[in-house]
Amino acid sequence: MSATREEVVRITVSMTITCLLGAAVLGGIYIGTERYQEAARVASEKSAIAQMLRLPAQAKVREVRQFLAPGGRGVVYQEVDFGAAGGPSHQLEFTLDGRLVSNGTAPALPPEGRKDLPSLGRTFVADLGGAPAGFVVEGVTRGYKNKIRFLVALTRDFHIAGVRVVEHEEDPGLGAEVATSWFQGQFLGRAAQDMGALSVTRDPMPEDWRGALASLQREDLAEWSAKYAALLQREKSKPIYAVTGATISSRALTGGVSATVDHFQRRWELISPYLGGGR
Repeated sequence: MSATREEVVRITVSMTITCLLGAAVLGGIYIGTERYQEAARVASEKSAIAQMLRLPAQAKVREVRQFLAPGGRGVVYQEVDFGAAGGPSHQLEFTLDGRLVSNGTAPALPPEGRKDLPSLGRTFVADLGGAPAGFVVEGVTRGYKNKIRFLVALTRDFHIAGVRVVEHEEDPGLGAEVATSWFQGQFLGRAAQDMGALSVTRDPMPEDWRGALASLQREDLAEWSAKYAALLQREKSKPIYAVTGATISSRALTGGVSATVDHFQRRWELISPYLGGGR
């Protein structure tokens, strides 16, 4: 009986050690993978922001994270170093009617927020020579199948510098076309103040405009904009041409971009006096 008891103890101890080692290995792999994914996400976002705003190497980028305050009674803004995983942040809190509640420092929250402070999106502010050189705003809208997550780039005088879909589940060959350069290029040059009236049409796209947009991915944006300046001027007051057979996806992204730009303008007017660099 004694030998049997010792055997049970030995097996139990052996299994416990094995489980602990296995858990440690899996935990290490998870932490390493999570850190790698986070680093890859930050690098991808930095590259996208630099490309969309055509930023020089000396430009600096600030990240402003927005969260819904506990109880939905206000909005919290945190200004952090781009890609910061923790540490202090400059934090502002406003009531829903725009009254400043607090202005100070606080531990930085993760971009996705937390249960009591859910994320309301992020804004990236590019600084050059001590002043904002442009903005990239993160937006989400409901597409035909699921959410569409996108970035909208704005010049310092609030004109659309680019739109880029970064996540979607729309159907290939149909709704997925909203993630192509020819569709996203239709937003270029439009004034933020005009976005609220922007609509979507199912009319056929003019062939000269279609040809210009088809070449967008192959050419430098500055050269492309100069080459097709007359077409840009003509089309920036026209509706967005829908993807054939995917009007819902087309309207979803167009409405999402319009709402995101409108929300950003009002938000920036409110918070910019309290952030580094000003307006």
